[in-house]
Amino acid sequence: MQWIKLALAFMVDLFFGCHHKHLSRPFTIEDRSYKICLDCGQEMPYSVEAMRLLRPWEVLRAERARRTATFPATAPAGLEAALHSVPADKHGSGWRAVA
Repeated sequence: MQWIKLALAFMVDLFFGCHHKHLSRPFTIEDRSYKICLDCGQEMPYSVEAMRLLRPWEVLRAERARRTATFPATAPAGLEAALHSVPADKHGSGWRAVA
């Protein structure tokens, strides 16, 4: 029954909702560019390189690329050596309190 309400709401919004004709200039904040509809306030992703609004699959592709670039699969080689060089405390946790 919920999907019927969602389908009807989509149809009403499609015919009577905002068609995003009045857009702001592009904003870029924290490596994210977007335009805002001045009628309804919805943010729409914007590409500064292509100078156009992004399609949903382009947004997903960019987020996936950003995630893999931010969180590499392996840690740097020196990090593991630095962690093992810390002397163990009396409980053997590998960390010690700094006085």
